[in-house]
Amino acid sequence: MVDEGPQSAAEREARIAARRKRIQEKLAAIRQGDNAGTQEAAQQQEISRTTQQLLESSRLLLRLKYETTKAVTAVRVQGDELENARRQKEEHVRQDLRNKLLAEAEAAAAANASIAVQWGAVIALEVPQDLFQAIEQQQMACEAVIASKDRLIADIRAALKSKDEEYVKLLKRQAADVDVLLSAMSKQLTDLTAAYREELDNVEHALLQERAELMAANRKEVTALLDARSAAETSFTDKYLAAVETYAKNLEELRHADAEEYQVLKLK
Repeated sequence: MVDEGPQSAAEREARIAARRKRIQEKLAAIRQGDNAGTQEAAQQQEISRTTQQLLESSRLLLRLKYETTKAVTAVRVQGDELENARRQKEEHVRQDLRNKLLAEAEAAAAANASIAVQWGAVIALEVPQDLFQAIEQQQMACEAVIASKDRLIADIRAALKSKDEEYVKLLKRQAADVDVLLSAMSKQLTDLTAAYREELDNVEHALLQERAELMAANRKEVTALLDARSAAETSFTDKYLAAVETYAKNLEELRHADAEEYQVLKLK
């Protein structure tokens, strides 16, 4: 067998020491994790029953309040969306009428200018048939201008009628929205009132239960202390009586010994 020498032995001892150090570090980490888990569990246990119930009740009430408020505000959100769509439609109709007015004004101006120019040529005519035809053409041109304006007036009246109908629909929809909103608010009030009462009863029950547990624990502790005191008093009394009995016995023995010694001295 080949001797490894002092250097190889020192290296082996160093590796063993390093291995032991790693094992100790792992064990320390495991113990630290266990201690952390134990401390966390202890912290969770330290939370009283009432505090847990308060946290749970607050969480439930906040969620219910959020849901009921969402149902109430949904009416306003839907109303805003419909109102936005109505305004966009109204703006589109307004732009369409404005474009028609501008186009009709330009066309009417051009037609009126053409009619006015044609009147000079009509007046200059001397042949009755030609004059009659020219006048008829002028009349047709004037009727075309009037018909264009009548069509525009009809479009404007249709838009006004549609706006009146839309206004009536809007009033009915607003009345329906108010009814839905009142119903949602009433439901929210009822649900929240019932939930607050229920959670208040739960918190009160938790308080009473915690009070009963504390009283039982305190009563148990007081009983244990009284028992310990009674046991201590009994032990002290027993020890005292035993000591008194011992002292009395010793005193009796001393008296007896003194009496014997006195009799011996007396006989001498």
